[in-house]
Amino acid sequence: MSEQSRRPVEALEVLHSHRRAFITRIAQVGAVVASGSAMRPGEAFAQAAPAAPAGPPEAPGSVPNPAVLAGKDAVVRLHSERPLTGSPIAEHQNFLVTPTRRMFIRNNLNTPEVDASRHVLTVRGLVEKELTLTLDDLRRMTQWSQVGMLECAGSGRTAFRPTPRGTTWPETGGMGCPKWNGVSLAEVLRLAGVKSGAAHVAFFGLDRGPLPTVPPVVRSIPVSKALDRHTMIALGMNDEPLSPIHGFPMRSYAPGWVGSASIKWLSAIEVLPAPFKGTYMDDSYRIPLRPVAPGESMPADAAITEDWPVKSMITFPAQNARFRAGQSIPIEGRAWVGESAIRRVDLSFDEGVTWQRAGLDRRGDRYAWRRFSMDYVPEKTGFQTVLARATDDQGNVQPFIPAWNPLGYFWNGVHRVGFMVEV
Repeated sequence: MSEQSRRPVEALEVLHSHRRAFITRIAQVGAVVASGSAMRPGEAFAQAAPAAPAGPPEAPGSVPNPAVLAGKDAVVRLHSERPLTGSPIAEHQNFLVTPTRRMFIRNNLNTPEVDASRHVLTVRGLVEKELTLTLDDLRRMTQWSQVGMLECAGSGRTAFRPTPRGTTWPETGGMGCPKWNGVSLAEVLRLAGVKSGAAHVAFFGLDRGPLPTVPPVVRSIPVSKALDRHTMIALGMNDEPLSPIHGFPMRSYAPGWVGSASIKWLSAIEVLPAPFKGTYMDDSYRIPLRPVAPGESMPADAAITEDWPVKSMITFPAQNARFRAGQSIPIEGRAWVGESAIRRVDLSFDEGVTWQRAGLDRRGDRYAWRRFSMDYVPEKTGFQTVLARATDDQGNVQPFIPAWNPLGYFWNGVHRVGFMVEV
């Protein structure tokens, strides 16, 4: 429970402890401490959900879903089983550092079974010296850690109208902010020696589809981002080795950028004279360069997704929580942005007519989300709402309705939570 809300625990979390139960979604029972007030953020019942729709059969050499899901809380609801995707919603995200058991899941293909003792990372392309590095080679390099956001580009997709096709991420699902452990990518590239003319650095993952014809997962980022001191080859999460679902034994991590830029099960790095050409660069993870009307298709001149726009979510209260009249309600939430910084977060209790500035915790690591809070005493009873709106240091304000994206990327609309105040 360290790193969770500093407020008292008022509910008992029902944790999933049996692999088969997680997959078959057997209902679980929880108990709440009878305190007369609402449950704390992140402490609500961890009830099992209905089975997610299955996709194609798993590829050979895959780790079965029950095995990779064994360490996840049941509040991580599955959206699909093949490829495996799942996430908790905002009320289960009230942590300064996201525990691994609450970190969202996003596979494009399978979860490969990797023998760490035989695994090597190849560095090739526009380099002075090609490298072949084992896990032990990387462990002998300078290790460091950072707390940082990771978010799927499609996070919040179901809030778009009309709803685009793709993983059915809820409005506040598909993101997390764990502690990353590993080595600087820049240090590895310096060992190889980047040649002039280099423009992009591509990452190759080991995940595969059910058929050999399925394109492998490859994504590239500009050299400037690759050489940024925060971009890393992650070997661990929250001071433990990466779990299979999060990229064991190593992955790239491009903080502040969409999750597709951080490739799991990393096997090769290639320095290129231009952006990589492939499915995950040219067909998906793209945004229009000009506004398009809701429902329109992606224009031909679209660009690859990079850093996240300003965003926030309310982690307490939960939707439809109940409070007693006269009770102070501790509003809490998290705010983040890709390459700039959060300047302020405002809250509204009258559907956006007026706004009040929330308290904002001191900034931590460069790409970590920030906690905002306000103690609110309602002046009336009945159903009420709270809205959160973040602003970054470039003056960008979280919109009520984000620009339409035909693929359902970059949803960052104002988050709204309703609650009851009773006599």
